[in-house]
Amino acid sequence: MLKPFSIFILCAVVMASCSKENTATVEQYTAIKSTFVATIDPANLSNYAAQTKPAYIVKDNTTTNPITNSGATLGRVLFYDKNLSKDNTISCSSCHKREFAFGDDKIASTGVNGVTGMHSMRLVNGRFAIEQKFFWDERATSLENQTTQPIQDHKVMGFSGTDGDPNLAALITKLEALPYYQELFKLAYGDS
Repeated sequence: MLKPFSIFILCAVVMASCSKENTATVEQYTAIKSTFVATIDPANLSNYAAQTKPAYIVKDNTTTNPITNSGATLGRVLFYDKNLSKDNTISCSSCHKREFAFGDDKIASTGVNGVTGMHSMRLVNGRFAIEQKFFWDERATSLENQTTQPIQDHKVMGFSGTDGDPNLAALITKLEALPYYQELFKLAYGDS
C-alpha cells in the first residue's frame, strides 16, 4: 500500500514541476520588454554608471544625483519620447541631435507651436560644465532644473500651464498612464 502511494506522490511532484505556470515567479517588466523589444533588457542594462572621464575634467554636475544604469535608461527613454510634448510631436532629441553633439542644426529650434526663436544649446558637456548656471541666459541654476524648463515652455514642448497649455501635472498624469514608464521608474527608484 505504501509503494503505490509513494509512486502517486512522486508523479504529483514531477507533474507540478513541469507546470508551465509558476505562480511564485511573475514575469516582471513586461511593458518594457514589449515596448522596447530588443533595445532594453531590464536584467542586462547598458553600463552608463561606470563611464570614465579624462583627468583634466575636474567638475561633475551629477555628484548629488549619481548616474545609475537604471536611471540613465529611464533618462534615455524620456529623452527620445515625443510623449513629453503636449501634441506628441517633439522630443528632447528633436532639437538635441546626437549627430550634432546633442545640439541643433537649425538656427532656431522647432517646437510644438512652430519656431521657438531660440537655438537649443548643446548637451554634450552638460554633465561636466564648469558654469554654475545653464542656458544661454543662465536662467537654470542646476542641471536638474535645466531639464524641465523646455518641457514647461509654451513654444518648445508646451506644458507651460499658460495660454491654454496643460501644466506639468498633466504631463505626469500622461506618463503615469503609459505602462512602460511605471516599470522604468520602478526599475530606477524601486517602490518608493
